Formats: sequence, structure tokens, C-alpha cells
Amino acid sequence: MRELMKLLILDGPRDTRSVECSGYRGTDRAHPTYCDALPESHEINRLFFWFLQAGGELGVVGDLNKALRFAELWNAQISGQGTFEVVEVTDGDASPESGGTLLGFDLSAGYNNSLLPCGLKSGPKADAIPATVWDAWESIRRSYIPELNCNWLFQSADISSTCLQEMITIQDALPNFFEGGDLRSFQTTGLYRVS
Repeated sequence: MRELMKLLILDGPRDTRSVECSGYRGTDRAHPTYCDALPESHEINRLFFWFLQAGGELGVVGDLNKALRFAELWNAQISGQGTFEVVEVTDGDASPESGGTLLGFDLSAGYNNSLLPCGLKSGPKADAIPATVWDAWESIRRSYIPELNCNWLFQSADISSTCLQEMITIQDALPNFFEGGDLRSFQTTGLYRVS
């Protein structure tokens, strides 16, 4: 059962300049790294090599015990400077294997990238956007920002999916509005904190 889980080990923002986005607890956060302060033979660094091998580029692992231990070791190492948490991710509204606590639903690509790291509060400048597209974006913001919870994630998979479809419509009308590429690679992703 545990090997079927898709687990992420996440901390705060990837970009430390993103202080205004510090409330976000979705998939687009920092992964644990190698601990330079300790020798390669230390358990934290052995777990880092496991994490690299098991998680690959996206950092999705399946061993709950190792993931929890790696987060525990990092939290002890950085006491007071951040908190790594183990999060199970699911596709859409699928139930978690871990029975974890729902953090919310992200709009995520590959359980890694997200369209919500600043809770729909950032975006392009109005003067560079055609009025019809800007009006559609403002409508999305007015409709969906109130639907975000304290983790800057949606509380409902259905609302998350509807927002994504509206964002895809804008991206189709004005490519690269949100980011390069096709937003169809994004999906509603459930995040459940494992304790």
C-alpha cells in the first residue's frame, strides 16, 4: 500500500524572495537538499541520496517511513527556520492512501509546478494585455480568490477544476499569459499532510 502513495517532502517557497507567497502550501515549494554541514555518511545525507534516486526530477517518493524520517532530520537541522512536511498528492479528488489531513487542491503540473503559488494574486500588468483578456483574468480573480483557503489552495476539487478550465481559455486566447506552454499539462492535485 505505501509504495502506491505519491509523497512529496516540502518546505517554504522555492524562491526566497517570494515572501508575499509564504502562506502557500501547495506543490511548488522547496525540496530538501544535501546537508553540507554534516558528513556524507550521516543519515540525513544517505536519505538525500535515496530521495534523489527514488524521487527523480520531480521529487515524488513512495516510502512513507523514509520520507517522514528525512523531514524529521531536516527540521531538527534547521530548527526555527522552516518546517519540512510530508504531503501525499492525489489526482483530482481521489482519496489519499495515507489518511492524511487535507491541505487543499492545487493546480499543478507533475506534482511540482503550480499556477497558485501566490494565490492568484500575481500576474501580468494590465497595460500589456488586450482589454477582453484582462477582463476575463479579473473575473477569475474576483471569483476564485475567495475560494482559496488559508493554504492558498482550493478547498474543493470541483472549484479547482473549473478555475483551471477558465485559465486554459485565457491561455488559449493569449498564449504565454500565465507561462509558456499548454496549461493542459496542469491538473487538479489534492494535497494531504501526513503526520
